[in-house]
Amino acid sequence: MLSAPSQLLIKNQTLFTQGKWLLVNPEDTDIFTQLDANLDGFYQYFDIYQQAEHLPGQHSFAASLESNQQYDGVIVYMPKAKAQAQMLLANMANMLKTGGSLWLVGENKGGIKAAPKLLAPFSDQIVKQDAARHCSLFRCTINKPVKPFNLKQWQTEFEININDCQLKICSLPGVFNHGALDTGSRLLLESIHTLPNGKLLDFACGAGIVGCYLASKNPAAQILMSDINALALHCARQTAELNNIDASIIASNGLNAISDKFSAIYTNPPFHTGTKTDYQVSEQFIANAKKALTAKGSLTLVANAFLKYPELLQTHLSTVKVLAETSKFKVYHCQL
Repeated sequence: MLSAPSQLLIKNQTLFTQGKWLLVNPEDTDIFTQLDANLDGFYQYFDIYQQAEHLPGQHSFAASLESNQQYDGVIVYMPKAKAQAQMLLANMANMLKTGGSLWLVGENKGGIKAAPKLLAPFSDQIVKQDAARHCSLFRCTINKPVKPFNLKQWQTEFEININDCQLKICSLPGVFNHGALDTGSRLLLESIHTLPNGKLLDFACGAGIVGCYLASKNPAAQILMSDINALALHCARQTAELNNIDASIIASNGLNAISDKFSAIYTNPPFHTGTKTDYQVSEQFIANAKKALTAKGSLTLVANAFLKYPELLQTHLSTVKVLAETSKFKVYHCQL
């Protein structure tokens, strides 16, 4: 089913019939079959990328796009974080032919109203092309100098110190709690006092904080970090490198790309997709977690206290123990 921003593009599809176009972080793949245009796709989210791999055109999954291909137009779906939008637009402006057009589409409640400011560094001719279905579509023709794009220039580093473990963390816009250690993950780490040997999984790893902490506390363990977000995977690799940690880091939609079994899984799972509350990823993860654990494996999970995870954990795993809690968060532990 087409998202509202994709429906707005279809409504204006006569604008995209000429030349070569790139869609950036589309929210669905039906747009590629329903929009009458010569399209490629660039994705920072692995689930949509997997759905698009079989479609005509070139489809790329990465933190940033590096390509010699030059496009007549690039259409960026507005991300949740404005800083991520700035970074994406800076990257995509380099993908355009001379005189090419840069577009931004998104829901009004998702920050699209900031489009004129976001596009201003690239053009002084910004047009609101259309508005419908609680969405807006903006375009501009590049008429200002475009700076070469370097992802490292958007990276920041910060340090954490928990239980006498000091780590350097790499972060990018679009990664969970960019530039800081979130309260939930801190509570999770502070509640981990002993670690099993064997294989350990940091699910939905974000910038790699939990996985690198596990590796630092138990160098003998084999660490796997997974995430759906290419920006997060990039940061996790950089964080591991900054701390001289050897870990495997992979893209996975839930547990779909993970075949190993683990002595323990640690996670601060997501419950948002873009601007929308979405429990499906976490609920599916909990339902499948037992299959990814060894016979006496364990799951340790931190979540907002209001989420109804204890019932799910008891249903799919075992008796739930609360290791730590605050007024906002709880750390749950299940031992098989």
